Amino acid sequence: MKVWLLTVMTLILVLPGCMVSKDKYEAAVSDMESAKADLEKMRMHRDALEQQMNNLKSSNESVSTELEMMTAEVQRIKEGRKGEQALLGNRTKELERKQQQLKAKTKRLAKEYQKVKSQNKALKDTVVRYQKELKANREKKMVAVAAPGKMKQPTGPSTQSKANSSSLKKVVAPVTGKKVQLVNINKASASDLILFLGLTKEVADEVVAKRPYRLRGELVAKQVVPKATFDVIKDRITAAR
Repeated sequence: MKVWLLTVMTLILVLPGCMVSKDKYEAAVSDMESAKADLEKMRMHRDALEQQMNNLKSSNESVSTELEMMTAEVQRIKEGRKGEQALLGNRTKELERKQQQLKAKTKRLAKEYQKVKSQNKALKDTVVRYQKELKANREKKMVAVAAPGKMKQPTGPSTQSKANSSSLKKVVAPVTGKKVQLVNINKASASDLILFLGLTKEVADEVVAKRPYRLRGELVAKQVVPKATFDVIKDRITAAR
């Protein structure tokens, strides 16, 4: 625009025969100054726009950087969650496996308990049966002792019969005014232990094998019979020599 004004003014001044008045000249100069001011304002406005654009670019780069950082953080969190979920899944499977093992162990222990319970019941039934037989044998022997003349005396006893008879005589002792047969665990045979105490053949043989006994309680101390069995037979045995 400034160039155009200068060109116009030059043409006006150089044209031959043309005279420009002072007012017109001053008006033209004023217009030129106004145009220069407008041009300067436009330059300042352009510079301001460029500065604003640079600021926007800088802000955009900053926002892009923050966005990348946030994206990376979100990805890291997602990967961390996946790792935690995998770890939790493995731990859950391990606990489920242990739970199954404990259930199987509990079931096995329940079966063993029922088996032991059945064996214990059978043992109690055997003890009761032997106690009844022992009571019946005692009653028979008491009747025989009360009427010795009615008993038939055996003739020509063997050596083994004499030994058993001697052992049985030694284990008879009066208790509370009644004749009670005490089994001498140091002298009685295995068959007598089975018959009069209700022991099994294996336990009777063990009693014989671990002689001698100074006290009755050594049956438990030497682990020949359990405490429960000893409590049943302790009042019917003696360790006298």
